Amino acid sequence: MRKKDEEHKEILAKMEESFANARLAYANMMAGEADLKAQIEDMKGHEEEIKVENVAFKAKVEDLQATKAWMLSEGAKLLAKNIHKGPEMTAAVAAVNNAMSAVGVNSGLHNGYLHALKKKTPYADVPLLNRNAAEELNAVVASFDSLIFPVIEDLPKLVDEPLSKIKDALYFASGVSSEG
Repeated sequence: MRKKDEEHKEILAKMEESFANARLAYANMMAGEADLKAQIEDMKGHEEEIKVENVAFKAKVEDLQATKAWMLSEGAKLLAKNIHKGPEMTAAVAAVNNAMSAVGVNSGLHNGYLHALKKKTPYADVPLLNRNAAEELNAVVASFDSLIFPVIEDLPKLVDEPLSKIKDALYFASGVSSEG
């Protein structure tokens, strides 16, 4: 009987040890559950932050897309118009025009002088005399004022393209390589 009692005691000790291990495992599991719940709550807080950031990023992306669309459709046209109508362009065109006029006046004076020396050609038949010059000048000015730049007109078609394609189109139009 003693042997059986000792066997029972050993079995009881093992069971007690097993129960102690089970209690410890349960306590650890419950502590882990508490940590897990804390992590879930922390994640929920981060989820809200991410949602707020996502809304802000969406707004920024939409703004950038709208800016890109405006720049390609209206901004480029406005830029070209400002350059076209700007004082720098006016000064450059006026300088060319003045230089061409000086050459034209000198040529006209030279031909007029030669004609006057010869006195053989009636005034109406003088070479290079253009009685429609004023009207032709007005037509040229009107054409210049309504000048259309195809590259500017084509930019809005690139609104959904990446920047590299837009650059390629602009470099191609200018005759410069995008490779440098």
